[in-house]
Amino acid sequence: MPTPKKTPATQFHVDCTLETKNRFNRLHEAMSCKTKAETFAAIIYSTTAADTLDPHLLERLEHKLDRALERYDSMI
Repeated sequence: MPTPKKTPATQFHVDCTLETKNRFNRLHEAMSCKTKAETFAAIIYSTTAADTLDPHLLERLEHKLDRALERYDSMI
């Protein structure tokens, strides 16, 4: 039976306080990720997504779509 392919990984070492390590472990348990690497990736993703995604983006897109549909209806 062939072994499953693993995604390429790299080691990343962090110096942190015991409190920070315990907080990360609690997050890992709460998030129910399979590995600590998945937990770390999820934290990084959610942090960067919160910084880069505009919270009002969907509202603006919806408004533009409504205007486009109204213009389309007026042309028919």
